[in-house]
Amino acid sequence: MKKTGFMLAMLLLLAGLSACGQGNGAASSAVSAEQVKLDALRLELTRGENVSASALMSALQTLPDTLKSALAEQGVEVETVEITVGASPAATMQALAEGGVDLAVLPGDTFAQMGGDAVPLLTAGMRTALPDSGDAADWLDRETSWSEESSGGQRLLILAGPSDYGSQLAARAASGTALTWDELDRAVWVVGSEGKNMASVWLADHYEGNTLSDLSNLSSGSFGEDGGFSLLSALADGTADVAVIPADMRIDFADQWKAGLNRSRGIFEETAVIGVTEKSYDTVLAVRPGDAALTGEPFRSALAAALTAVCSKQGEVTPVLGGVLSAPVSNGDLDGMRRLATLGE
Repeated sequence: MKKTGFMLAMLLLLAGLSACGQGNGAASSAVSAEQVKLDALRLELTRGENVSASALMSALQTLPDTLKSALAEQGVEVETVEITVGASPAATMQALAEGGVDLAVLPGDTFAQMGGDAVPLLTAGMRTALPDSGDAADWLDRETSWSEESSGGQRLLILAGPSDYGSQLAARAASGTALTWDELDRAVWVVGSEGKNMASVWLADHYEGNTLSDLSNLSSGSFGEDGGFSLLSALADGTADVAVIPADMRIDFADQWKAGLNRSRGIFEETAVIGVTEKSYDTVLAVRPGDAALTGEPFRSALAAALTAVCSKQGEVTPVLGGVLSAPVSNGDLDGMRRLATLGE
């Protein structure tokens, strides 16, 4: 154990030194319509809470060669791939901004708050609940289904349940009538830890800056720690009128809604979407600004394919990377998370 701790400490020290070497060894590159060539590619990771020291060390040892080979298969020639670990997300952001590294894997909220001129390229791909729309009207009178293709980010649904008051809210929304703040404030809300942030952005955007913390009847805390079943249970038994849930949760619990919660009708019949948040992103892979080869679409597409291939062959590196970073993401996609930073939630 002591030896492992020492090795990790040395890796972190070397990571800091690598990130600070800004002017020397920066990736010089040339790009054409068909091929990207790089002298060096420096990728910095940030260690996630659930990533073990052994997994991190293994990634540092194997990623340079496997990523170089995977990029070559996508037409990107790289002489040297360097992988380092930042001392903190803030330190990695600074290294990226100052040119100490070329690419960085960062928590989405850190990038949204501190992104500066860095360019977001990719985020973790996941199966998407359809319709992948921010308009609540698109979710009404239809069952949510899975997309055949993955995309990035997670929407939350503001969902009215079958209680007397929840049904009133659903009917009003279905009629095309905009719900007022007073109507929402009279409802009993339940929200898990996953649902707090972007739901507050949605409320603030639509109701003069009011957020979840301004609601009179909000229950939060342990809700959602069981995968979200308790949120739907509160809707089903009338304990709550409104719940904030991930967009795909109704698909996951469609069977349990009737069998486990003893409802006579299906979940899509008895619940109604009255609001949809913008997407949040857990992980962002960003590139330093100012290099057309690194910020261009040929490199983005090649990198997505290469990282997908790496994760399929070496699944243990996936949590180190924060997911399979295969879905494109742009600065505009992160605007909702940037507004969240101004709310103080």
